[in-house]
Amino acid sequence: MKQSKSAYGPIYKHPFMLAGLLLLLFAAIVLLGQWSKNDGISAQVPKPPPAATQGMLDWSNLYTDQAENIPLDGEWEFYWHQLLEPIDFQAAHAPVSSFVQLPAPWTNYSVSSGEFLPSEGYATYRLRILLPQELSERAHPLALYLKSIASAYRIWINGQLVGGNGSVGTDRISETPKSYPEVVYFQPRTDWNEMIIQVSNFSQRNAGIWQHIELGTADNISWTRILHVSAQSSIVGIFGVMALYYAFVFWNRRKETSALLYSLLCMAVGVRTVVLGESTALYLLPGLPWEWAVKAEYLSVTMTALLLILFINREYPAEGVRQVSVLSGVILPGCMLLFLVTPAHVYTYLLTPFTWGVLFPALLYTLYIYIRSAMKRRKGAMTSMIGFLFFMAFALNDMLFYTVHLPTEDMLSVGLLVFLLTQAYNLSSRFSRALHRSEQLSLQLQESNLHLEQIVEERTRSLQRTNAELQEANQKMSDSELFRTRLLSNISHELSTPITSIKGFAKALRDGIITTDAPKYVNRIYTRSVMLERMIHDLIDLTKLETHQVQFRMQNVYIIPFMQELFLKYEPDVQAHGIQYVMDLPEGSDMLSQGNEGWIVHLDPVRLEQVLSNLISNALRFTSPAGIIQVELRITEVPGTETGWVACVCVKDTGIGILPEWQERIFERFEQASPPSVQDEHKGSGLGLAICKEIMHYHQGDIGVSSKPGSGSEFCCRLPAWKGRLSSHDKP
Repeated sequence: MKQSKSAYGPIYKHPFMLAGLLLLLFAAIVLLGQWSKNDGISAQVPKPPPAATQGMLDWSNLYTDQAENIPLDGEWEFYWHQLLEPIDFQAAHAPVSSFVQLPAPWTNYSVSSGEFLPSEGYATYRLRILLPQELSERAHPLALYLKSIASAYRIWINGQLVGGNGSVGTDRISETPKSYPEVVYFQPRTDWNEMIIQVSNFSQRNAGIWQHIELGTADNISWTRILHVSAQSSIVGIFGVMALYYAFVFWNRRKETSALLYSLLCMAVGVRTVVLGESTALYLLPGLPWEWAVKAEYLSVTMTALLLILFINREYPAEGVRQVSVLSGVILPGCMLLFLVTPAHVYTYLLTPFTWGVLFPALLYTLYIYIRSAMKRRKGAMTSMIGFLFFMAFALNDMLFYTVHLPTEDMLSVGLLVFLLTQAYNLSSRFSRALHRSEQLSLQLQESNLHLEQIVEERTRSLQRTNAELQEANQKMSDSELFRTRLLSNISHELSTPITSIKGFAKALRDGIITTDAPKYVNRIYTRSVMLERMIHDLIDLTKLETHQVQFRMQNVYIIPFMQELFLKYEPDVQAHGIQYVMDLPEGSDMLSQGNEGWIVHLDPVRLEQVLSNLISNALRFTSPAGIIQVELRITEVPGTETGWVACVCVKDTGIGILPEWQERIFERFEQASPPSVQDEHKGSGLGLAICKEIMHYHQGDIGVSSKPGSGSEFCCRLPAWKGRLSSHDKP
C-alpha cells in the first residue's frame, strides 16, 4: 500500500466580488491556523520536533520541558482491515505493515492498485516512541490529547488499554460511533513506548485519525483541555446572552422582527458550537447520542444560512433579490429535512456539494446585499459589511477545514463574534440617532411654544386641580358604595338568624302558643334585640375598617406609661366582678422620667384602647369570680424586623379556655368559641376579635391567642417598638 494523495486536497479559486480583500483575510486565517497547529509548543524550542518515520519516533535527543505539547505527526504503521492488539505484535510472525502520513483521513491513502481507500472500513495504527530521558524518568504520568478520530476507536499504550470512544466494529451493525475529544494518561517507559489505535468507521464521510494527536505531561494536557473547554463555553455563553438580549428586544417591540431573526441566528451558531470542537454539549447532555449530535451540527449550519438570508432581507429589503429568497426558502428547509430523516452515513457524504453549492452561495448573496447597501450609503451598511467580511472569511475557513482542505481549526465562532460587535455598534448608533433626533424635536418644540408656556402651565394647573377633585370625589363615591354594599350584604346575611328568632318568639306570644313563662320569652326577645343592636354597631365598625373609611390618628407614645394609664382605667370594672386584676411590666419601668430614653410605639391611642377594652371584656365574660385577669407588657427583640424590637401587649385570664380547633377561627367574623352554657346576654356579636385583627393590621402588627381548655387564655398584640426619646412635636 502506498500513499499517493496529500493529506489536504486542492483548493480551487473562484473570482468573486471583493475577492482581493477576502483573500487577504483568508491568508491571515491560514497563517493563524498554521500557528495553531503547534499550540502549546514553547517558544524556546529552536526548531519543530522531528516527525515519525516508518512507525518510529525518536525523541531521545529532543530538548523539552513541562510546558510542551508535541503533535505526533509523521509516518505511522497502518494495517488496513485488521483490528490488532498488543499481543499480535509479540507473535513470531508479526503483521506486515504499510506506512501512512498523519494526520489525514484514510480516504487519502491508496492501495497498490492505485485506488483510494473507501471511507467505510476498519484499520489499526501503530507508533513506537522513544522519549527524552528527562520525560521517561519522571515519576509523573504523561497524557495524550485525542481531538477527533472517526468514528470509533480503542487505544493501547505499552500493552495497556487506556481509552477509547464508542465501540470498534467490522461492520455498521457491530460499530457504535462516538468521536469526541478525549484525554488519556499513561506512565512512560525508559525505552521504546508502543501506541496501538484500532479505528473503525461505518457512520460518516471522515475516517481515521484526521486531526493531530498531542503528547505532553498530564498536567499540561489537562490544562490545555480545560482551556479549550472554557473558551468554547465562554463563546457559547456570549451567544446565549446575545440571543436572550435580542429576544427581549423583540418581546418588547414586536416590530423589530430583525431582532428575533438575529436572536435565532445566535442560537443556531451556539448549537453548532456546543456539538463541535470540544463537544461541550456532552457536559450538558451526557447521554446525547452521536447520531443526534451530528444532526444538530448539520441542522444548525443550515438554519444559520437560512436565518442569515432572512435577516439581511429584513434589514435591507430594497437591495434584496426576491428570486434568491424564494429559492433559499425551498432549498435550505429541504436540506434540513434530508438531514433529519436520513442517517449520518448518508447525508455526511453530501457535505462537499452542500458546502459549495448551498452554503457558499448563501454567503455570497449576503455579501452582495451588504455591498449594494454600502454603495447606496444605507445607515450601518458599511459597518455591517466589514463585520460580515470577517464572518465570511472565518466561515470559508471552516468550510475548507471540515472538507479536509485546510489544516487550521474551527473558527466560525470568532467570526460571528466580530459580526455581533458590528451589529451591537449599529444598534447603539440607531438608538443614538433616535435620541439625537428626539432632542432636536424637543428643542424645536420648546422654541415654537415659548410664548404659550404660561397659558399651558395655567391650564395644566387648572386641569390638575379639577382632576384631583374628581379623583377625590370618585374615591369617596367608590368607598361609600363599597361600604354600603358590604354593610347591606353583611346585614342581610348575618342578621337573619336573630331576627328570625325574635319573630318566632313574638309570633308564639301573639298566637297564644306560649301561655306560661311569658316574661321569660319576653326577656329573650329583649336580649336578642340588644345583641342585634350590638351586632349592627360592630358590623358598621368592621365594614368601615375593611373599606378604609376609618381615620387613624397615629402618634409616637411611650408604651409603658400608656399601658399603666389604660390598666388603671379598667381596674374598677374588673374588681367589681370580684376578679383579681394585676399588671406585669418590664423591669426598669419606674425609671422613665423626663429626658430618659423609653420604649416607643407608633399607634392610635383610641384604637389600641378599643382592642384592649375588647380583650378585657371577653376575659370578664369567661372568668368566674375569684379568678385572675392579668395585663402584661413584654418587650422582645426580633432580629430582621424594621425596628428590631416588638412590644407584646397581652391579656391573660384564668377562664374556661378555648378549644385548639377554635383558636385560628375566632379572629374571623361571626366566629365564637362560647360554650352552650353561656347565656345570651353574655354572648358577643362574634365581630369583636375580627375588629381587633383589622385594627392591628393598620398598626403593622398582629394578634394571636394561646389557650388550654380549663386553664384560661392569653391574647397577645404585637407592635413594632424601639427605644428612644420623644421629640417635642410627638408629645401630646
